[in-house]
Amino acid sequence: MKFLILSLFFLPFSLCAQEYRKCPSFNKDEKWDSQESFVKNQKEVQNLLEWLCSTPLSEQLVERSAAGIFVMEWVTKNPILRVNVEIGPYSIYLFNEDLMLAYLFGSISYALKHEEKIKPESQRLAGLKSLLFIVEHSESYSKNKIFRPLIRANRRGELANFDKEMWVNEKSHTLLSLEQLK
Repeated sequence: MKFLILSLFFLPFSLCAQEYRKCPSFNKDEKWDSQESFVKNQKEVQNLLEWLCSTPLSEQLVERSAAGIFVMEWVTKNPILRVNVEIGPYSIYLFNEDLMLAYLFGSISYALKHEEKIKPESQRLAGLKSLLFIVEHSESYSKNKIFRPLIRANRRGELANFDKEMWVNEKSHTLLSLEQLK
């Protein structure tokens, strides 16, 4: 009887605990000595980006760090890849390395999946969604008031409108600043 009561008590906790998939395997010692090595590793990088964008910061810390370094080395040393990541009005949300990397990884992931036709708006939304995942899965970030409008827009399904408004406001502030200089 005690066992039944205890198992009923702990059952909700085990249901709430979510397990995330393991980090995809990759060669940590890659030397990036030829263009072929970049082409050969693109699929691994895409898998790592998907994993990084869908795993909370508190999960698999060592693997997360190594995966992030691998991805950033691949992106920055790649002789044939050029990725433009727009930050614009979102710099207020990217106040530390984890948040910057979340936005960056989401944006890069979108760019790799849509190499032929990159839409800046869609790429920014991918970055924001990745950022939001990290924020919503962090106790401290999710309670930070600065993220409230972003979280609210996402929950209402209005993230695209939020993005448009933020960029319109950013451009109007830039125009105002230019006019003040005259």
